[in-house]
Amino acid sequence: MAWFYLILSGLEEIISVVAMKYAYGFKKKTPLVIITLGLVASIYLLTHAMSVIPAGVAYAVWAGVGAVGITLVSLFWFKEHYTRKQFFFLALIVVGIIGLRLTT
Repeated sequence: MAWFYLILSGLEEIISVVAMKYAYGFKKKTPLVIITLGLVASIYLLTHAMSVIPAGVAYAVWAGVGAVGITLVSLFWFKEHYTRKQFFFLALIVVGIIGLRLTT
């Protein structure tokens, strides 16, 4: 269950970062509410995951899920462009997450 909480925590982080894109420098209130609730939920779930998963592993996975997730959202939703080298290094993050899961 801890790994489920950890992945869900990363997804909440992605939602918060997407909302940041729509906040326009704190000018829009609805995205600010989404950011706040998303980050609170993310930290709450991360805290629960850390009760079972070592802190360093949990934080690395949380950050990795967020980084890879927001990159995919940026690619498909915001039409941002990335190089092959960037995709290669994102793939290394995914491999690292899988490795941490298999060894923890």
